[in-house]
Amino acid sequence: MSLAITVESFQCKGIFSDRRFPRGLARAGMFTLTEAQLLERHGRAYQALSEGTQAPQDETEQHFVQVAHGEAEPQSMHEKVWLKYQKSLTRRSYCLTSSNRQDAEESRYQSEPLDLD
Repeated sequence: MSLAITVESFQCKGIFSDRRFPRGLARAGMFTLTEAQLLERHGRAYQALSEGTQAPQDETEQHFVQVAHGEAEPQSMHEKVWLKYQKSLTRRSYCLTSSNRQDAEESRYQSEPLDLD
């Protein structure tokens, strides 16, 4: 099943931005340039459609809503990038730190007084 994307599909005014990506979607390191551009250009429409605040205008948008609700498999780039964005919101970030455990143990023993008697 191939859905034709029309000019009227995924229209919403304004640029989509997310406070979770303060440097922008393109610099987040999670999206390709094309994906970031799609999200910035159509993200508000994607969000409105998936939340139900905007009614689907055609078959393409209706299929998008089904994909967003987990009722169908993604076929178009719009559907795939929205699912990737949604997945990035629940992604855990890890911060690795290192310490020299030997130095920490030595400093602990040095601070205790030694009883040699």
